[in-house]
Amino acid sequence: MGPLGLALVHYAWKEVVAAAASVRGRGEGISTPRSQALNAGHRMSFSSAGRVLTRTPASDFSILLSSKAHPDNFNFYIGWWLKSFVLLGLSYQLLFSLSYFSWDVFSKNLWASLIPLLFCSLIVLAALALDHTHQFKFKFKYVVFFSITITSALGLTKTLTGSHAESTNIIMYGFSFYTASIAYLIHSQQLSAKSIAVVSNPLLLITGPIATYFRPIRHYSFKKRFAYFFPYIVVGLFLHQAIATPLTTTFDLISLTDIFSSCAFAIIFELFVYANFCGLSLLIYGVCGVLGVKVPLNFKQPFSSTNIVEYWRGWHTTLSVVLKSLFYAPTKQILGTFPAILLVYLASAMWHGITLNFVVWGLFHASVFILTILFLRRRASVIPFALMIVGIVVGRAIFSDSDFHRLLEKLTFKYDGLIVLSKLTALTGMTKLALSLGILFVTAEMLFQKCKYFKQRNYKFYRIPVIQLILLIITLSTIFDGSGVDYAVYGQR
Repeated sequence: MGPLGLALVHYAWKEVVAAAASVRGRGEGISTPRSQALNAGHRMSFSSAGRVLTRTPASDFSILLSSKAHPDNFNFYIGWWLKSFVLLGLSYQLLFSLSYFSWDVFSKNLWASLIPLLFCSLIVLAALALDHTHQFKFKFKYVVFFSITITSALGLTKTLTGSHAESTNIIMYGFSFYTASIAYLIHSQQLSAKSIAVVSNPLLLITGPIATYFRPIRHYSFKKRFAYFFPYIVVGLFLHQAIATPLTTTFDLISLTDIFSSCAFAIIFELFVYANFCGLSLLIYGVCGVLGVKVPLNFKQPFSSTNIVEYWRGWHTTLSVVLKSLFYAPTKQILGTFPAILLVYLASAMWHGITLNFVVWGLFHASVFILTILFLRRRASVIPFALMIVGIVVGRAIFSDSDFHRLLEKLTFKYDGLIVLSKLTALTGMTKLALSLGILFVTAEMLFQKCKYFKQRNYKFYRIPVIQLILLIITLSTIFDGSGVDYAVYGQR
């Protein structure tokens, strides 16, 4: 079996003994983590020692699927995994093929959730079994984080440009999300056997968020949870179905290289990625909340910002937490702020994919971020806002195009007339509506960021009952149109 196999067997046996002792003594309670998390706002609910799931009698199986299991009990996490396993098929049907049912698609996605469970089990148990030296832990967390970089370099996973459908390689499903989650838990010393059921949760692997925390909220009744979290589901469906999906018909604009066409595509693609990624994240956030579990809110109105620093605080927040913990905090102590920022963006670029466009993307955004900080220190406000607009548009143009030669041509900013106008006027009515709704959605975030319904950056305005009704009507009127392609931008690997 080798040293690793023997270590895993030894660790598994210790866990069985520990689980048996806890059952006999009824002494399992909420344990204190081995150390506090680096960010108290993202503290996990895992205990410091894992437990394995013992045989569950048929009479107790319903407890697994109910919300009555104690949140420190492994049954709580495995029960949530089983519920998510079932909900995955229903969610996929709701999101991506509402107008028809395909058993092949349904069963494929159910099987896809079993592979991450196996891989997570191997990675987590290996980390726990071999976690006896600080040097090992330091190296292993970065190996786990950059494992998606390795698979990208080997061609096992696609580069995350967002402009293509998800990979057909079922083995790599959710790989980027659960490896980032495990790396974060190793770093914050919160990894346990219970982590397996959370980081491999099928719902979270559709498109995130990265499982920086996973907390029960059963102290609120179902009625209160539904009243608070269901509106997020409505907003998520609206963004994904009414805006993101129809905008996929504009992807042919990526081939145009003149300045106006490149900027137009970058703006449209930014709207698409935001509506797709944020929409699905809000949907998952709402579903989990209604069912009694709090997961991170992965987007916090990023366009309600006055500079690029605020923008990134609201965009893919869980990846920001991971990058800040693994790269920014330790590097800042040694090299200072600006080298730490550069390392964060290069690490983020490598997480998205090994291509030249992402190297340029990382260097570009690091430069914009550093320049913004310098101007903010001088109490400037107009220039940081202008830098944010430039950073978002040019950054998205770099992000979306993995054809480096075409990208270089775009970055020459050549003028070739207004070719893009004829392309835009030729769009279908549904695509024009989606584009208008996307622009309106983002513009409202920008213009009304000081308003009480926007300043909390939790989509409060869109959760007003009257607005909810309008969003539902628009979504239902567009959902069966059939234009565009349904897929998860960050579900590609």
